[in-house]
Amino acid sequence: MTYVVALILLALLLFFLEIFAPGGILGIMGAIALVVAAILAYEDWGMLGSTAILLGGALAGILLFFLEIRLIARSPFGKQFQHHHTQKAQTKPVGRDDMVGKRGRVLTTMAPSGKVMIDNKSLEAASEGGLIRKDATVVVIRSEHLKLIVKEI
Repeated sequence: MTYVVALILLALLLFFLEIFAPGGILGIMGAIALVVAAILAYEDWGMLGSTAILLGGALAGILLFFLEIRLIARSPFGKQFQHHHTQKAQTKPVGRDDMVGKRGRVLTTMAPSGKVMIDNKSLEAASEGGLIRKDATVVVIRSEHLKLIVKEI
């Protein structure tokens, strides 16, 4: 009888500690302690007592978990566990808007992507209208992400 009570208390303690050291190991150990307590209780109280201990311990563990969550959330200690998403990501679109309107020369045949030379820089570009032959003159009409969109002039 004392072993059964001790194992049930150990299981509840392990369930309690699981919230502070997540990963499942302590919860699994608590479940094993609860099953062993139910097996030991079978000798004294039979199937009904064993099942009652197993189900009662599982229910107590679940209730303990929700009680812990509620108490920790309200305590000053629980502030570090709460996730607040108050900071919005401030991202600027990545692009080369300074290149819009500039002229350049096609370094590789664009079908529809390729390389262009603008301001003595080799840059990735895509054709707005399809195939552009090598050495053609192009103008940058817009910038999308890191790629320039060009058209032949």
